[in-house]
Amino acid sequence: MKTAEKTHLPPLPYILLIAGITLFIISNGRWIVPFAAWIAPVFLLRFVRHQKSLPGLTILFVLIAIASRIMLFGIIPPLLGVLTYALTIYYAVLWFFPYLADRLITHKSNGFISTLVFPIAAVSAEFINNLFYGSWASTAYTQFDNLPLIQISSVVGIWGVTFIVMWFASVVNWILDNKAAWPAVKTGVLVYVSILSLVLLYGGLRLGVFPPRSETVTIVSFSATEELGYYSKELERRGFSSSIRMAAEDRPSQSELLNTVYDKLFEHNRELIGSDVSITLWPEGSIKVLEEDEDAFIDRGRDLACEKDVYVLMAYFVIPGDGPDRSGENKSVFINPEGGIEWEYLKAYPVPGSTDKAGDGILPISDTPFGRVSTTICYDMDFTGLVNQAGRADIDIMLVPAWDWRAIDPLHARMAVFRAIENGFSMVRQTGNGLSIAVDYHGRTVAAMDHFTTDDHTMTSQVPVRGVKTVYAVTGDLFAWLCLTGLLLSIGWSFFRRRQ
Repeated sequence: MKTAEKTHLPPLPYILLIAGITLFIISNGRWIVPFAAWIAPVFLLRFVRHQKSLPGLTILFVLIAIASRIMLFGIIPPLLGVLTYALTIYYAVLWFFPYLADRLITHKSNGFISTLVFPIAAVSAEFINNLFYGSWASTAYTQFDNLPLIQISSVVGIWGVTFIVMWFASVVNWILDNKAAWPAVKTGVLVYVSILSLVLLYGGLRLGVFPPRSETVTIVSFSATEELGYYSKELERRGFSSSIRMAAEDRPSQSELLNTVYDKLFEHNRELIGSDVSITLWPEGSIKVLEEDEDAFIDRGRDLACEKDVYVLMAYFVIPGDGPDRSGENKSVFINPEGGIEWEYLKAYPVPGSTDKAGDGILPISDTPFGRVSTTICYDMDFTGLVNQAGRADIDIMLVPAWDWRAIDPLHARMAVFRAIENGFSMVRQTGNGLSIAVDYHGRTVAAMDHFTTDDHTMTSQVPVRGVKTVYAVTGDLFAWLCLTGLLLSIGWSFFRRRQ
């Protein structure tokens, strides 16, 4: 008689690892399930804490690197070539770092305070990334739809959201390490539950008791897709150089072609401006302007502003004349109804790999009948320190020309919404090839238009003309700096204990 063969299941730690990595893939990046951002770290932290340091950390990093390639597919454009893989590894290190810090530090202590290592390491990694490359990959952005939770951004920035979510994982693991014995864990559980409850209560009160009550201003924005298509096809048909270093003999012919595009562009904009519209906004850099034609191009915008009695925010890309040291300019120009130029702003942070000329990083300010207005351009909104200037200056409305692509739609637009919550302004972000969105200073959507699901690439929004002062506007990234300081002290204490 044959005995039934035994089924050998993987050891529990590897079941946790498989579950954790599966959830990790949908916890951030291109495909986001908000709940996975809370649960995936619970499993992965459980795995790495109960393996020998080197094998466990090595296995985890390799799997996170593989998962990162899936999560960032299309977000990191393939045209970057080898840089695509370098950036993938970079973000894998960013996501892996909190597990490394936790494994090397918290095994020295079982006290509840040890649960802080994992979240402060996560915040520190995101913050350092933000200083150099913007806030991409922040856990906070995965919680976009949880409005009560993300209101804490108005106090401590996105770092507070990341901290709360990642702290959950280390608290659960601490409870399990203490065998869920209530006398041993009750104080820690009550501390975490109380803080999370206070955060949600604050968010609920802010949304429900203090909604925007000011008058609104009507803003019409659009993406000139028809004109761009005509321009691109004609450029290709005529065999002009696609490089910004086009041959000198090409420029007069392209100038002629571009002026036919401008005729269509300004006529289309003119038709969109109704009697109730006070501001009109273009997307980022979709219109190309030869350097020698820029003054005449701006004059056409001034004529439109005077004719329609509106503020016009023109966004375009300047193609420089020949010269080895010249870079293109990704810029916006804000024109008042009298035809005066309020500002010319250059994009402060060109995207990685770009050769565009960077601006001075000083946000412009205009006082209008509709509140205090400022601007950034697309990628600029990913940098919390840059946009915090707007909070300190009491900006009421932020106008954001942008340009996205399908893989970052709607993620990139949602990232920008957090800057509105942090700094207390309403925002209108007009993009080509992505989600255009207008929100109030609570992050509530007042208008939206997705390039890929609409035929009329126009958005009309009514946003409050008065912003609100926030704690974050005053303190900036102080909480992130405190987390980074706490991490360094934890590392120092761990080395000291080891030597002792």
